This record gives sequence, C-alpha cells and structure tokens, in this order.
Amino acid sequence: MIAGIVTLVVCGAVFRGSRLRCFRKLLAPSIILNIVGLLLSIWPVSEGVPAALASFLGAMGLGIGSSIMFLLWADVFNGMKIEDAEIALPLSSVIVLIYAVAAPLLPGGFDGILMLVAPLASGSMLYLAFKESPKTFQQDAASAAPSNAPSSLARELVCISIPLFLFYVTLSWNGVVSQHELVGSRSVPDIVGSLTGVLCAIGFVFFSFKTDFAALFRWLCPLATVALVLNFWDSEVSSLVICSISSVLDITIWIVTYLYCLRKARSDYDISIARVAALLAVSHLGAIAGNMLAAGVLTSLGYVDHSIVQVISLVLICSVVSATMGIVGRPTSRIADEWHENANAVPSDVSSRCKAISERQGLTARELDVLILLAMGRSQPYICEYLTLSKSTVSTHVGHIYQKCDVHSRQELLDCINE
Repeated sequence: MIAGIVTLVVCGAVFRGSRLRCFRKLLAPSIILNIVGLLLSIWPVSEGVPAALASFLGAMGLGIGSSIMFLLWADVFNGMKIEDAEIALPLSSVIVLIYAVAAPLLPGGFDGILMLVAPLASGSMLYLAFKESPKTFQQDAASAAPSNAPSSLARELVCISIPLFLFYVTLSWNGVVSQHELVGSRSVPDIVGSLTGVLCAIGFVFFSFKTDFAALFRWLCPLATVALVLNFWDSEVSSLVICSISSVLDITIWIVTYLYCLRKARSDYDISIARVAALLAVSHLGAIAGNMLAAGVLTSLGYVDHSIVQVISLVLICSVVSATMGIVGRPTSRIADEWHENANAVPSDVSSRCKAISERQGLTARELDVLILLAMGRSQPYICEYLTLSKSTVSTHVGHIYQKCDVHSRQELLDCINE
C-alpha cells in the first residue's frame, strides 16, 4: 500500500496541465505490473529467489499497477457525461462485489486465474474507452466556472482530506477490532454491507445529494458513530453489525469521492488527476493508520482488556464528529461565493434579491445557486453544465424552487425576484 501511495503522489504531481494527455500511455505498464505482481504473490517462486523478496516485489507491482489503474479509470469517468458516470460508478461497484464473492468459491487454482484475468479485463475496457474517446475531456469555456486559485484548491483539499482520513481510520479500526469476534463469518456482513452501500450511493445519485461533501459527511457521521459505539459491546452480534456498517460506509464514500472529483474536473480538468490522487492517497493513509492502531492495541492486549478499545473508540467518535461539524461545516452557495471573489460573476442586485428570497422561502444552498442562474436568464442546459449536475437533478431543484416560491413558471419566478 505504501508503494501505491507514493505512486499516487507522483502521478498527481507530474500529470497536470499539458502533461495530462500523456497519462493514458501508462495503461500497458499498469496491466503488466498488476499481472507480474499477482504472479509473484500467488505462484511459487524458484529455489534461487527468496520468498520474501518475491513477496515484496509482488506487493510493489500490485501497489503501483493498481494505483495507476485507479487513476486511469478516474480519467475515463472525467470524460463521461455526468448522467453516464452516475450510472457507471455504482455498477462498477456491483461488478467488483460479484468478483469478490465469486473468487473464494472457485476450486483451488482457479481463483488465481481469475485474479490474473481481472487486470486484463479492466485494461481491455480502459483501452476501448480510450479508443472510443481518444481526446481527453475539454471543458466548455463558455459554461465553465472560474478556475480555482492555488490557495482555494489547497483549502478545498484540506477540508475534505481531514474528515476523509479520519473516516478511513475509523473504518480500518472497526474492521480489525470486530474481525476476531466473527470466527470466519466476515464475508456475510461484507456482502450485505457492500450491497447496501451500493444502494446508498445510488440514492445519493438519484435523490440529488450529489457532490455536496458536507451533506455526505453529515449523513454518514451518525452511521460511523453508531459503528464506534457498538465497540462498547464485546459480542459477535455487535461485530457483525459493525462490519456491515463499515462496508456501507466504505463503498458509499468511495463512489461519492469519485463523483465529487469528476464533477470538479468539469471546471478544472488540468488538475483532475491531482485531485483524485490526493484524495486516494489520504484514504490509503487513513486505512494504514487504522490498521496499525488496531493491530498494535489488540496485539499488546491479547484481545483481553476491552476498556482500551472503548477509550480509543470514544476518541474516534469525538474526532469524526468534530471534523464533520467543524471542518466540513455547512454547505454554502457556490455562485454566491464566486460573486464575493469575482464581482463580474454575478450582479450584486441579482445576488442580494435571490439571497433574500432564499432566506424567506427556506431554499437550500444548491437551490440558491439554481435560482441565481435562473434570475440571470440562463437555460437549464447551461445550468447543468455550469453546476455539473444532471438534467434530472436540475429539474428537481427548479421544481422545488417553484413550489417553495409558490410560482408555476419562470416568468412568475422572475416577477417574484424583481418585486
């Protein structure tokens, strides 16, 4: 995993701007690294090669190859239409889940063959996707949002990385602590939890939660807290529930992180791989920290003193809640913020009138964004591109605005704004 993190950091630093078009040339090396890494990991080595060295090289190949392939898939999703990516990401999770369930059920030897076929299949699909869309995504300058300044990008990544890191520390901690109670039945909660996580991700997609990371973490925080609280009961039942909840959180946060990054790529594609690489590296670091923490505590305690587990779980509860409430905070209107940074983005009178209506009628931050663009005379297709939302989501927001403002047409809404 360390090799994967280093690879993510290097790729994020190197493949930016004009160099991003060269990134797809790493497809063939990533496939080879995955296959060689798997062969060194699962096949017996010759007598002249130390087993430890073969295992180390195999882990290195898998870490580097899989990290590059993750980023290549992110580049594919960045080039898709929003509607297509929203369907493809949850479906890809279902495919991975089916693979994870089927592999252990195969006779001895066949699981290794399946593991070798996986990178070839993934690489073939990547090749076809690149061939179908040979050019990388190019944003529409007329509808793209202003590019983030370096300070704004750094602030954005910090605000997301801290809670994301703590979330993966929590997931890994719960996974290791609860696993010893399950006596080999870990696959059951993994399957149930992963399926539930896919359904949760689909719910985010089709019910307009979208890429609002603040809303996502406010929704997931209570679920993570419940999983940590269950560590106060040392039983197999609580461990089953913890593993199920952890699988829900894992699959949901993974899908929504990708969705968040692909939407951001619409306004700043040049740093799209850097953003994905940074968030994936943070996730891996959190997983490593959680595993090391749990393994160290449980090894030193010998699975006896459960009070230490409870204390650490309580500390994690406080950390996750504090990060969610204090760092992620309340979602704000993107366009209203842009107006403060760029006076030409939104006329002040339009912004102030829309804000007044929003406060009076109880509009959400995203509905305020849509209202401002409607007030500026923008069409729904333009709003879709500018806010990187799907058509159905924009239509839903417009319907909510009409309902809350008690109007039935755009003209009535404009009359209400201009009163």
